[in-house]
Amino acid sequence: MIWFVRDFDLLSLLLRALSFALEALAVGGVFFLLFAARPANLDLESQARLRCVGAGFALALAVTQIALIAATSAVLIGSSGTGLRDVVSAGYFVAGTIFTAASLTLSLLLRLTSKLTLAALSGLIALAASVSLSHAASRMDHRLLLLVLTAGHHLGMAAWIGALPFLLIALRLNRDADISRRMARRFSTLAVISVATLILAGAGLSWFYAGSWQGMYGTSYGLLLSAKIVLTALILTLGAGNFLLLRRVDSDPAPLLLRLRRFSEAEIGLGFTVILAAASLTAQSPSVDDTPKDTLRGHQVVERMEWRWPSFHTPAFSQLAPPTPLGVAVREAAYTGGSASDANDRAWSEYNHHWAGLIVLAAGALALISRLPRQGWALHWPLLFLGLSVFILLRADPECWPLGPRPFWASFTAPDVLEHRAYAVLIAIFSVFEWGVQTGRLRRPRVRFVFPVLCAAGGALLLTHTHTLGEGTDEVYAGLSHTPIALLGAVTGWGRWLELRLDDRAAEVEESRPRRIAAWIWPACLVLIGLLLLNYRES
Repeated sequence: MIWFVRDFDLLSLLLRALSFALEALAVGGVFFLLFAARPANLDLESQARLRCVGAGFALALAVTQIALIAATSAVLIGSSGTGLRDVVSAGYFVAGTIFTAASLTLSLLLRLTSKLTLAALSGLIALAASVSLSHAASRMDHRLLLLVLTAGHHLGMAAWIGALPFLLIALRLNRDADISRRMARRFSTLAVISVATLILAGAGLSWFYAGSWQGMYGTSYGLLLSAKIVLTALILTLGAGNFLLLRRVDSDPAPLLLRLRRFSEAEIGLGFTVILAAASLTAQSPSVDDTPKDTLRGHQVVERMEWRWPSFHTPAFSQLAPPTPLGVAVREAAYTGGSASDANDRAWSEYNHHWAGLIVLAAGALALISRLPRQGWALHWPLLFLGLSVFILLRADPECWPLGPRPFWASFTAPDVLEHRAYAVLIAIFSVFEWGVQTGRLRRPRVRFVFPVLCAAGGALLLTHTHTLGEGTDEVYAGLSHTPIALLGAVTGWGRWLELRLDDRAAEVEESRPRRIAAWIWPACLVLIGLLLLNYRES
C-alpha cells in the first residue's frame, strides 16, 4: 500500500493521460463520421468498421475512468480516513461517474445504430464531465470563461488529433481514390477549424494560468506549457505539409495520399505527446499560484543555461548522507515526497547526467557520420547505448547495490529506483535492436520501429519525470534541462519513424526529399540531447 501511495502521482497522471487520449479518440471518431466520412459517401461497411473502432475507444475510456475513480478513492480513504459515504458524494466521484456512464452510452450507440445524433450528444456529455474535472472548475475567478475555453480546447483536440487516426483507417479501408480525396479534403477543412479553436482557447488559458512571460519560463507549469506549445507548432508544420499535399492530389493521388498517411502517423504520435503534456499540467499548480520565491527570474534562467565544463567525478561515497533503511525511505517517499537533496547528492546526480550526455553525444555524432558515403563503420553507434544502460544500472542510485547497502532486488520497492532500472532495460533493448537494424542483421520490418517507438515514448514520459530537490526553484532548474531533452527525444523518435516509413518504393520520387531531411534531423537531435545533458545542473 505504501508503494502504491508513493507512486500514485505517476499512476494518476498516466491514467489521466490515457483518459485524455481516449476521450479525443472516441469523440474524434464521431466528428470524423459526421463531417468527413458520411459527406464523402464512404461505403456503409467501412463506416460500420469506423463506428466499431470508435466504440472500442469509448469503452476503454469508461474502463479508464473507473480505474481512475477507484485509485483516487483508495488513496483518499487510505491516507485521510475519509468514509465511503463522503467519497461517493465528492465532486470528482460524481463527475467521474457521469463521465463513465456517458462513455458507456457512446460505446453502445456506436455499436448498435448508425444514427450519430445521440452518439454526438453522449460524447459532448462525456467531454463536459471531463472539463468539470479540470483546473478551470476549481478556480474562483473567471470560472465560466475558463470552463468555456477548456471545453473549446478539448473539442479542438478531439476534432483534430482524435479524428486523424480515423482518416488513416478510412483511407486504408477505402479503394476509391475519388472518395479518399473528398474525405481528406473534408477532414482538412475540419482540422483547420479545430486548430483555430484549439489555438485560441489555448492562448486564453495560457493568459490566465501563466499570468506573465515570467510564468512561461520561470515555473514548472510554464515549462510544461511551453513544451506543449512547441509540440503543437511541430504538429502544425506536419499538418501544413499535408494541407499543401491535398492541393496537388488531383494529379496523381496514390503516392501523395501515401505520403499524407506517413506524415499523419508522426502527427498523431506528436499529438498524443501533447496530450501527455496536458495531463502533466493537471498535476502542476498554475504559474499564477506560485510564490515569487518559487519562480525563476530571466537572469537566473540565462545564468543556468550558460555553458559550464561538465564534471566527470563524484563526491566521495562517505560524503553522501547515510542511506536510511529501505522501509523507512519508502514510507517517507510515500507521504512526504522524499527527502531534500544536499549539495553532494546534487553533485552525484549531475555526474550521472554528464556521463550520459557524453555517451549520447558520441552516439549522435556517429549516427551523423554514418550518413556520409563510405562510413559504414559508424553504423555500430547504437552499441554505445549499452554502455549507458550499464552505467545507469551501476551508478544511478548510490544507496543501492553495488555501491550502497540496499540489496539489488529489495531496492525495487523504491519507485525512483524502479524507474531508473526500467529505463536501463529499455535503453539496452533499443540499443541491440537498432544495432541489428543499422548493420542489416535484423531485417524483419517491424523490428525497425523498436528504436523510434521507445525513443518517442521515452521523450514523452520524461515530461512526467520530477525530482525531489527541496526548494521549488531547484525543481524548475532541473526542468530547464529535462523539458528540452523530452522535446528532442520525441522529435528523434518520430523523425526516425518518418525516415523508415517514407522508405517505400511505391512512393518513388515524392518521398525522397522529406526522407532525406528526416534522416538528418533525428541524429542532430541526439547530438543536442547530449549537449544538454553535459550542461545539466540542478541548481
